[in-house]
Amino acid sequence: MKKVLIVDDETEIVQLMMWVLSGCGAELLTAYDGEEALRIIQLHRPEIVLTDVMMPRLDGRELCHRIKTDAATKDIVVILMSAFLPRNSVDSCADCTFTKPFDIVEVSQTIEAYLAKAA
Repeated sequence: MKKVLIVDDETEIVQLMMWVLSGCGAELLTAYDGEEALRIIQLHRPEIVLTDVMMPRLDGRELCHRIKTDAATKDIVVILMSAFLPRNSVDSCADCTFTKPFDIVEVSQTIEAYLAKAA
């Protein structure tokens, strides 16, 4: 089964994204900061990491950089979410960005499209 890792230090956002993506056909994993996310990525190798930018301990941009510069994880799709990023801005090495507040339908459709490509 394909996996999506949701990373955000706000529990409400994680719960919202779990609800939004509950029907996407993927196993949903969660982390509450970038360091925890890296551990989960090493253990579970998700196809997609959906991460907030502003987090304690290791922010989303650095998490993205570490994923994309590691040969073992560079093919993982990284999607950044932030109140401070314009939609689809060229930021870090992310595959896609969403501005908070985001359109949950658009996020869901984007995740589903990336999952379909990861066949």
